Amino acid sequence: MKSINKFIGLMLLSGVMFSSCSDSFLQRDSLTDSSTNTFWQTEEDVIMGLAACYDGLQNNELYNSDQYSLGPLYMDCITDNGGHFNWSGWMEGYDMAMGVHTPSSGILSSYWKASYEVINRCNALVANIENIEMDADAKAVYRAEAITLRALIYCNLTMTYQDVPYITAPQSITDAECEKTGRATIVADLMKDLKEAATVLPSSAARGRITKGAALSLLGRVALYNEKWDDAISAYKEVMGLGYTLYDDYSKLFTEEGETASEIILAVRYEGPGKSEGASYNAHWNTPLEALNGTVDLADAFYTIDGKPTTDTKIAEPNESGNGVDVSKPNAARYENRDPRLYATLFVPGMTWNGKGGEGNWYGGASASNSTVYVYKYFNPFDTANSWDNGQDFYLIRYPEVLLSLAEAMVQKGGYTYSDVTSLVNEVRQRVGMPTVESVEGTSLSQADLLEVIKHERRVELAFEGLRLFDLYRWKELDKAVRNIENERITNGFNYEMRIFNGDKDYVWPIPTSELDTNGKLVQNDLWK
Repeated sequence: MKSINKFIGLMLLSGVMFSSCSDSFLQRDSLTDSSTNTFWQTEEDVIMGLAACYDGLQNNELYNSDQYSLGPLYMDCITDNGGHFNWSGWMEGYDMAMGVHTPSSGILSSYWKASYEVINRCNALVANIENIEMDADAKAVYRAEAITLRALIYCNLTMTYQDVPYITAPQSITDAECEKTGRATIVADLMKDLKEAATVLPSSAARGRITKGAALSLLGRVALYNEKWDDAISAYKEVMGLGYTLYDDYSKLFTEEGETASEIILAVRYEGPGKSEGASYNAHWNTPLEALNGTVDLADAFYTIDGKPTTDTKIAEPNESGNGVDVSKPNAARYENRDPRLYATLFVPGMTWNGKGGEGNWYGGASASNSTVYVYKYFNPFDTANSWDNGQDFYLIRYPEVLLSLAEAMVQKGGYTYSDVTSLVNEVRQRVGMPTVESVEGTSLSQADLLEVIKHERRVELAFEGLRLFDLYRWKELDKAVRNIENERITNGFNYEMRIFNGDKDYVWPIPTSELDTNGKLVQNDLWK
């Protein structure tokens, strides 16, 4: 479904619109009771309202971005995958990457408000659709779509703030203030909702619309993130029976040509240019975007074509001072003969950008990357005129995530058959011509070692798709990521911002100060008091 203009969507939603449970609201026609809302009268109103629910995902804090907002690609800059190294101090989330954020940091309130805006739109549809005269089956599908979208947002909120206000109905002035609900309670409810939605949703639909496969995949994600291994395994096995297959050309997957690939289970749809519906999360100025640097640590996670790590340790020529390396003189040879996914994910020395660069003539754009590496996934160097308003969809769920998540759940649970697990990983690897687990790592890996193989595969396959931060949080490996990037900074003399790990408090986002100030029932997370 192509989303509609946000203004139209808002006009069709609840008479009282809250950006969070306690934030400022827009009151139209003095309506405070959704049951008397005159905006919901016909099936057309429902369709437009549902479009507004989808449209909320296009917020710059969620699944779009400008160059200063969080967005899905920039979320990886809080991890070991990337950083705002050239633009440190300008970009939303840089302080969280550095470990110096506070409850007043902009990222916290902007992400919170964008998330609750989607939730409020979904709640308005769910509350009002029952009163609309329309086909019962269509009504059930529309409702299931809104509930699944709401579950997606709550999944994200429970992975960041953890305990949050759990709102499932439109609010009035009298109940605008609300307490937090425990993460475990929310998760249990989300799983119930998603299981029910999956029984109603169709197996196929127009691109961008929620399907049975999307609801089940999200159910698996919620279960995996909360260590409910049996539920994750069951959900993902159901998805595997729905006919999804891997696209045969990873190099084209993250382009508009790849948007119809059978592995795309759910995407945020964009249409551009010139329609006020274009994407800008992948905008650039006809150069690699220096606001979004990849890390050498990520680049080296893409092994050589024999399935083993590179042995070339030279990143660039040494500085004349002898302190660190000269990022304007990188060693392109170390990136030869790598996992093909590297060249669709990162722009590394030796690659060309719209004919510029190449081996021996590194192209650094307007400003050389402080890591020698840029982000390439979703970027189109050949579209210089429309990069701020383009038609590239963002993929929320892909089939490889299903395969690797199923493999992880099986290993985490224990009692698995080795070949059943490796076959899932091998399917992802062999799509790009990489060797099997058995041929590289062997046939007798321990449970811990096999889990490391899956984690590694997940990182290289899903980099810059908005999942890495959640993985580091749930594996409790953010400290390891911080150490790796700090080692990269110090060893090479890279001009990175220094990163700090603050212990357990870094695994939960504090509730924004602005929300605490306006909602007397909210209490800050204990680690942030």
